[in-house]
Amino acid sequence: MKNLLLIGTLLLSFSSFAGPGGGHSHGHSHGAPKVSKEKTGEIGRYHVERLVNSAKIDSSWKSSTLAKSEKKTFGSKVEWVVTFDNEKGVKGKKLYIFLKESGEFVAANFTGK
Repeated sequence: MKNLLLIGTLLLSFSSFAGPGGGHSHGHSHGAPKVSKEKTGEIGRYHVERLVNSAKIDSSWKSSTLAKSEKKTFGSKVEWVVTFDNEKGVKGKKLYIFLKESGEFVAANFTGK
């Protein structure tokens, strides 16, 4: 009987280690804070550097200039589109960095779509 009580207590205590929200975390936060337009330029620049360093885009993008940052709606999603210009770009002259409203990276391309 003592062992059954001990085993039951241990099993119940494991649920306390499930993490935040009782193990119901889905990899996203509801109501994540939104970043400012100014902050999207900094985040976009970080991703340009990251893409250059991982050889996804050519090194000339390190000297690109921030053209604009604006919110756009894609279906039911609103995202920041941060645009960089680079006249020396090999694949394209404009690079579009897509961010969630919270600033998380979504994608990057040369088409803006």
